Amino acid sequence: MRLSEFAGYGDKMEQLMRSVQAGRIVHALLLVGPHGSGKRTMARLFAQAMVCTGSGKPCGVCPACKRFLAGSHPDVKTLRPEKKTIGVDEVRDLIDALSLRTYEGGRHIVLIEQADKLTPSAQNALLKTLESPSGDAMFFLITDAPGALLSTIVSRCQTVRFSDLSVEDCAGVLERRGMPPERARLLAGMAQGSVGRALEIDADGDWMALRERVIGSLEALKDRASVAAAAVRLEDEKGAEGGMLEIMELWARDLMAVQSGAAPYQAGETDRLLRCRLDGRALLKGVILARMQLGSNVSWPNALENMYFHLTETGNSERKALSWQR
Repeated sequence: MRLSEFAGYGDKMEQLMRSVQAGRIVHALLLVGPHGSGKRTMARLFAQAMVCTGSGKPCGVCPACKRFLAGSHPDVKTLRPEKKTIGVDEVRDLIDALSLRTYEGGRHIVLIEQADKLTPSAQNALLKTLESPSGDAMFFLITDAPGALLSTIVSRCQTVRFSDLSVEDCAGVLERRGMPPERARLLAGMAQGSVGRALEIDADGDWMALRERVIGSLEALKDRASVAAAAVRLEDEKGAEGGMLEIMELWARDLMAVQSGAAPYQAGETDRLLRCRLDGRALLKGVILARMQLGSNVSWPNALENMYFHLTETGNSERKALSWQR
């Protein structure tokens, strides 16, 4: 894949690459955007282009490109959280490695994935290197949550912002990767234009079945008496809480769309959405509440039942209000 082929950003990234190679920008790029928007892919394309010795960078066939793609290029370092965080010792080891000469005579290149997982002490240790890098080091910090980074780190980087594509553009990218058009459109809608997320869903053989169980549970929710039976369908899904709430959130957004007369993200689901008794706004509020409760160590079964009781108490009244306004 070439920089110029990167959907939605090709020309911009080609210009940025020329500026990097000419030394006309700072030595650190902060790539910011939602999960699956292409930040990591772009950072790797930049890194590969910078070590490439062929023409049409990155060529993918020169020895340097092959070493990069195999994860064995000696001048490219990658930091990612092996557990929950990236600690200060890992950053200090990185800094020591950057003080050595490069093996192939070019730049040291550093990719820091999930940079928001750097601990405060790790960020402070990195800060001095960002202020006065050793040699010709180039840093790529990749994050979904730039607010977790120290302002001093952000100020030392040039920020490059990413966003999801339109559903149509996302589906086009998936089709060019060999996906059948109908499935590409379906997954692009489920991923709300995120190519990376669409590919994750496609690779997860259990995701579609989980989605059906989640929506079936929501459809079974009619009143307070139905809460227990509806919730029990999902209470044993250990470890899948985040995925279930993601599915509910997208269903809520599509409910809000069809209830206001707009088209949903998820192609082919309009009739099913219109049959749903829940109010989209109430469901979205419920998802937010459930996430907060899980973050406060409330158990998943309790958080789920709390959300369902909330929906039965507020959803019907909000739907009636909307119907009255129409």
